[in-house]
Amino acid sequence: MEWLNGAAVISNTLNHNEKYVKDLWHMDRRSWDENKVKQTYGQDWGDKICDIPIGDVGQEDKIIWFHNTHGCFTSKSAYSWLLLKEMGCGPHRFFWRALWKLYTLPKFRVFTWWVGHEILLTNGKIASIRPGFNKGCPRCGAEVETLLYALRDCPTSRAVLLIGRWSKSFISKSYDHCIDWLEDLMRVLDKRAIADLMTILWNCWDNRNNFIFRGKEDEAQLIWERASNLSKEFRICNMLHELLILQNIVEKRWVKPSKGFLKINFDATVGETGIRYGTVIRDEEGFVLGGSEGFKKGRRSVEEAECVAFEQSIDVACKLNIKYHVLFETDHAGLVNRINNLANDVTIIGARLKDCTVAFTFFKSVSLIRTERSCTNVAHLICKNMRSEAKNCFFDMDYPSEIHDAVIGDVT
Repeated sequence: MEWLNGAAVISNTLNHNEKYVKDLWHMDRRSWDENKVKQTYGQDWGDKICDIPIGDVGQEDKIIWFHNTHGCFTSKSAYSWLLLKEMGCGPHRFFWRALWKLYTLPKFRVFTWWVGHEILLTNGKIASIRPGFNKGCPRCGAEVETLLYALRDCPTSRAVLLIGRWSKSFISKSYDHCIDWLEDLMRVLDKRAIADLMTILWNCWDNRNNFIFRGKEDEAQLIWERASNLSKEFRICNMLHELLILQNIVEKRWVKPSKGFLKINFDATVGETGIRYGTVIRDEEGFVLGGSEGFKKGRRSVEEAECVAFEQSIDVACKLNIKYHVLFETDHAGLVNRINNLANDVTIIGARLKDCTVAFTFFKSVSLIRTERSCTNVAHLICKNMRSEAKNCFFDMDYPSEIHDAVIGDVT
C-alpha cells in the first residue's frame, strides 16, 4: 500500500510467529482482527486495511503493483507514479488541489503546504533526526510532540479550536498524519471555513514558537481573537476579488501634435519567419499624410525589429519631402534609451541608429519619444494586417481601409 513503510508498523505488538497477513485474521470467520490491525498499523491505516476484502479459501496470494492496471511492475510505471505524485496527483491529490484555491493570505497557503509535507520542526521530528533529543511536547509535557498533536491535540491548541466553536467530531477522530485530518475536513467544509481553520492553526503554531524561543505563551482566547481579526481584515482588504467601488481606469489615446509639428508613429512585430513593421505620418489635425508597411524574412530580436521600423519611418518621411518639426513616437523604451545614449553605444544597433541620426538634418527638428501602447494602435494595425511577403509598400493620403476606423477613433 502507498506510504506503508517500516516506521508505520508498531513491531512490538506482533510476536515472532506472526509473519503473514493471515496472522491478522480471525481464521474461523475469515475477517480481520481489527484490534490487532489497528494496534500494529495505527488507527488510520488500520481502518484502510480492514476495508480490504479477504478472498475465498484456496485462492492463491500474489503481489501486484498498485499503479499499473495489469498489476505488473515496470520502471516506466514507477517513474510515472513519481511524476504524478510531484504534480499533486498522489494519494492526497484532493488536498493539494484545494490548497492553492484557498481565499487567504499567501503565507497561510505556504504554511498549509508545509503542514501537508510535515516539514515543520516539531520535537518529534527533530528527535527522529537527532538521537537523544527530547521528543516530548515543550508546553504540556506529552510524551511525543507530532505535528498533529502540536496543532490540534495540545491543550492550548484544543482550547483555541473549541473557542472557535469547532465541532468535537472534527477534532477528536484519530489520525496518523496531519494531512489526513485536513483532507477529511476539506471534503465536508467550504473554502472559507478551511481558510479560517488554517489561519487559526498558523496562529497556534506561532504561539508554540513564541513559547519555545521567547518563553511567552498567550491565552487561548487571545490566540483565537488574533486569528479571527486576521480573517476579517483579509476579507475587507482582499485584492483577489473585484472592488466594490471600481477605480476609474483611463486609457491613454493618441494626442495630436502641436501646430507646425508632424507626428510619426511606427511599430514592429516579430514572428517565426520574419518581422512586420508599419509607419503612419499625421499632421496637427490628425490627417494621414502617408506611411508604409513591410515584411522582412529572418529571425530578429524585438529591438532589431523596432530599429528596422524606425529606419523605414525616416525613409517614408524623406520620400514625402517633409521638412517640418517631427516627433517620432514608439512604445519601445529600449530604442528611446539608445538614442539618448548614442555616444556610449558601440553595438550594431547603436551604429545603425547613428546612421539614422544623419538623416535628421533633413528636418527642422527631430525628437524620439516613448508613448503608451494604446497610442500606437494605427501603426500596430498596419503590422498586423501585413501579409507574409518580403516587400515594402508605401502609401500617401490614400491609406489602407483596414486602419480607417482606428484613424478616426484617434481624433474623435
